[in-house]
Formats: sequence, structure tokens, C-alpha cells
Amino acid sequence: MALHSLVKRAAVVAASAAVALGAFAGTAGANTNAKYVGPGQTNNWTAVWCVQHDINAFSQARGGWYPQLKEDGYWGPNTDNAIRWFQNSLISYTKSADGIVGPLTGDMLLAYGDSSQDGKCKAALPTSS
Repeated sequence: MALHSLVKRAAVVAASAAVALGAFAGTAGANTNAKYVGPGQTNNWTAVWCVQHDINAFSQARGGWYPQLKEDGYWGPNTDNAIRWFQNSLISYTKSADGIVGPLTGDMLLAYGDSSQDGKCKAALPTSS
């Protein structure tokens, strides 16, 4: 099995554990009413910026797995490709990579993104709790 496949599988296991632990840790400031983000959605600047910023933080923490996105708050093809990559990296074995940031993807972005921005991003991104 290729090293990349092993690393991806390890990330999936770690992500699953983080989601399970997050349910017990609480999500102060999380927004179960935030609108979905992505293609065909009514995207707001802050939510898109949070997606871009958290994907950049996730990638950089793992040695630059994905090219850094321009953090401009606008949904375009680069952001769309990046969120699909993120979904494929962490959650696609239970959900297809659809490019939409709903509660599951929002939870994962908050769990693996830049926690220093959680105040702003928890209010902007959809979450499950």
C-alpha cells in the first residue's frame, strides 16, 4: 500500500476520532443555522474566507498537501477544488465530495483549521451542534 494511502487512511481515522471527541467537548458559538457554503449557495464573504483560511491551515499543518488558496472571501474554482480535496481527504468514505460546506464539512473545518479564528468562523460556518 502506498505511503500516501496510509497517510490518508490515518487522517480519516484521526478525523473520525476528533468528531467523536468534539461531541463531548462542546461547541460554544457554533451555528447550526448558518447557511451552507459552496457552488449554487448564497455565499457570504466571512464564511468563504473561513473555508479558505481553514483549508490553508489544514494543508500547511500537514506539510503543504494542497497549494495555498488566496483568502479573498470569494467562491471560485480554486476554492471549489480545495473543498472537494478536503472532503476527499477526510470524510468522503462516508459522504461524497460534493463541494458544499454543510454541517459535517463545517465541523471538520473547525476541528482541523486555524483555531485562532474560531470565534468568527464558528458563527459563519454551518455545524452539526
